[in-house]
Amino acid sequence: MNEIELLKSLRDEVPAQSDLRAEEHRLLAEIRAGSSVPRRRPARPAPRLHWGLALAGAGALAATAVLVPQLVGTAEPGSRPSAVRPPSAALVLENAALVATRTKAVDIRLDQWFYIKESQHMAGGDLPTFELWSRLDGRKDALRVDGRLKLGNGEPRARTNPARTQREVEDLPADPDALLEHFRDLKEERAPLSICQPGCPEGTEADVRAFGAIGWYMKYGPLIPPDTSAAMYRALAKIPNVTIEENATDGDGRKGIGVVLDVGEAGKGYYILDPGDYHYLGTKVVRDGETSAMSVLDSGIVDGPGQTP
Repeated sequence: MNEIELLKSLRDEVPAQSDLRAEEHRLLAEIRAGSSVPRRRPARPAPRLHWGLALAGAGALAATAVLVPQLVGTAEPGSRPSAVRPPSAALVLENAALVATRTKAVDIRLDQWFYIKESQHMAGGDLPTFELWSRLDGRKDALRVDGRLKLGNGEPRARTNPARTQREVEDLPADPDALLEHFRDLKEERAPLSICQPGCPEGTEADVRAFGAIGWYMKYGPLIPPDTSAAMYRALAKIPNVTIEENATDGDGRKGIGVVLDVGEAGKGYYILDPGDYHYLGTKVVRDGETSAMSVLDSGIVDGPGQTP
């Protein structure tokens, strides 16, 4: 049973009270402190984390049992059932952060390689899916072209070089509030896909910049330490107007948890998270009825070019 199905199965367990905001705050306090809510056995084993982290036991997913849908209004006898809203971003992303904090990092050597396979579905048409290997000292890279591996010299200072990304990650603040301010103050855009075209509405620029930067780093999941991953989820929840969309799909049709930032006519950005372990599946931007998307089909740390996780 995935998270969304679990949420729906818990609908009948929502306490009979009108102030469900208070219940949500109570649940958040419980899961931060280590909730005693009974754990539910998942219908299938949780998939392996693709960000290079290993789950620290089955208890890491226990927090999913306390996610509760919010009801709109109160029902009167004989009236139609109240509408069910998606779970709040704060609750879902706190749960994602808890999963991250209950994992252990895998040691990464500079002679190892970061591998990523990514699809590209642009509004003007699909671009080729690519496979890229980057050595973590930044000195070499490799690209699979027409089925053949093409080796090249890396560019350690290039913005897209994973070696540079890893160095940047080491310097990121661990506190979610400080991390959010750091991303808001970035001088250059960091985003897997730009949301606003031709520009962001006045007053939203910093929030869009932070949303984009978090997605940029989440794309490099295997390089991100557990505490930093948790801080990113919590920072994401603090961005105004971030919402959750159930059963969102990435550019390759995979269903997941949609983390959404809507800036009106300028665009709507999505990050799609795996419903089992919250790892990043991809991003998409919807604007003027057209969708552009990029999906991470596989990623990980390997010992040489041509290898896959």
